Amino acid sequence: MSQRRPRPPGDEPAGDGAGGVPDDVAAAMERVLSTTALLWSRAEQGLEPAVSPIQLRAVEAISRSGRLNLGGLAEELGAIPSSTSRLCDRLEAAGLIVREPARADRREIIVRLSEQGERLHAQLVRRRREVVRDVLALMSPASRARLLDALTEFGQACERRAPGGAGAVDSRTA
Repeated sequence: MSQRRPRPPGDEPAGDGAGGVPDDVAAAMERVLSTTALLWSRAEQGLEPAVSPIQLRAVEAISRSGRLNLGGLAEELGAIPSSTSRLCDRLEAAGLIVREPARADRREIIVRLSEQGERLHAQLVRRRREVVRDVLALMSPASRARLLDALTEFGQACERRAPGGAGAVDSRTA
């Protein structure tokens, strides 16, 4: 990917987006995120046990929270509770999660990762970090330092944009 060169003042391209962000910046970010998603998808292939993308998203959500009730998991996934319940049926059958009644209200069901689910998540994290390290190794130390600063600020902006974490998801089925 080519480096973005500073433009002289007043020489921004037409089509500036929200907040005065030039289209070329947004397009560059979209390309990087798209390529990163592809790299991550490749890192997910061959996981044992094999899981679908939505199952992997559920494992990640549960791992982030430690324990979630079905409603909380549905919200994290942007799915309806009945679909989330069926998803949990499949995850439980695969040995990746454990369902248990909540201590305060035994009608409420809590899900957590099983030991096998934790191993799967750890394997995923290792693979993803390996892919990222391979790409970062192609960059200069100075570029990596600038990237870290930019990603830190971008992450903070994402958190301000999507309070509560997950943000909007188009699909409501799990």
